[in-house]
Amino acid sequence: MTTDIQKLFHRPERGVYLLNHSVGCLPITASAALQSHFLEPWKQQGSNAWGQWLDNLTRFNSALAILLNGKTRQFCPQTNLSSALTKIVGSLPSAPSDSHVLLSERDFPSTGFVIQTLCDRFGLRPRFVPHEADLTDLNRWDEMLSDDVWLAFITHVQSNDSLRLPVSDITELTKRKSIISVVDIAQSAGVVPIDLKLWQADFVIGSSVKWLCGGPGSGYLWASDDIIEQCRPMDLGWFSHQDPMAFDIHHFNYADDARRFTGGTPSIMPFTVSAESIRTLSHIGTERIFQHNQKLIDRMIARINQGEIRSPLQGNRRGGTLAISFTDNQKAMKAMHGADIFCDQRSEGLRFSPHIYNTEEDADQLVAVINRLKC
Repeated sequence: MTTDIQKLFHRPERGVYLLNHSVGCLPITASAALQSHFLEPWKQQGSNAWGQWLDNLTRFNSALAILLNGKTRQFCPQTNLSSALTKIVGSLPSAPSDSHVLLSERDFPSTGFVIQTLCDRFGLRPRFVPHEADLTDLNRWDEMLSDDVWLAFITHVQSNDSLRLPVSDITELTKRKSIISVVDIAQSAGVVPIDLKLWQADFVIGSSVKWLCGGPGSGYLWASDDIIEQCRPMDLGWFSHQDPMAFDIHHFNYADDARRFTGGTPSIMPFTVSAESIRTLSHIGTERIFQHNQKLIDRMIARINQGEIRSPLQGNRRGGTLAISFTDNQKAMKAMHGADIFCDQRSEGLRFSPHIYNTEEDADQLVAVINRLKC
């Protein structure tokens, strides 16, 4: 990696930033994009800025379409993953009685809260793949995807240990069994190459705050062309309308694409920033980012002489994060803070996530701190 790429991002002035699984660093061009595409039109035009503001949402959707190999019309901006998941489940035709929603005990809790609450509301039953199960085992998925499963929630990359699931193989099962699939790509978009045309998912939800370096408040959902006509979101508004400017209170027609999930007056500012961030990452290339990320993780693993690696050792089973468990994780975390190593702690241990702007020197600084630990 050259220093030219490092110059494309704002990084903390001190220390080694390895918290990209939480918040990615701001691209240098994001501030200018916010100024020119959001603040300046507001300043110069007031209410007449809406035309340019709405172009920012299209720019965001188009950037995602390029990054993930989808269609612009299949994407819809969302505040966050939980809201997107709520809209999706609430939009679908009623499930048969005694139907189940399948998810894993290792999924991010927020989505689990949503699913369990919606199950209570709609008379569904949650079913969990046990925490100890191998989520890459297709035989286990085949077993769990029984006839009474209506919808399956699939996390592409697990947040605690960065285990990467074979999504295309799992969604092939759901398709064959006529089970609705929703895939969470919050911990993979921007660091793991994704081709939505190769997946057979019905829905995909994600966030821009992590590897996409877009900040909070700019989530998204993607809906396949095969299922969009079945969706009747309950959380709707004038921007869900095929013609938002019709202003006829007696007649409502859902937009014929993913815009039907928009709802009322949309937020603009977060998506203005994220559109620029995603364009920056697309220019670099996700495959290049992935290879760099995996090279640094492998470098760390090869040099660490203590601690238990909790992330997969094989690159084809791993996302962008290295999780390490120590005898005393609290002591290890304190040592990281003292050495200005930016990381965090979860159930599997401490998490370290290098992005395209991290260097071999960053990896070596982390290894040096770990190898000095007495825990």
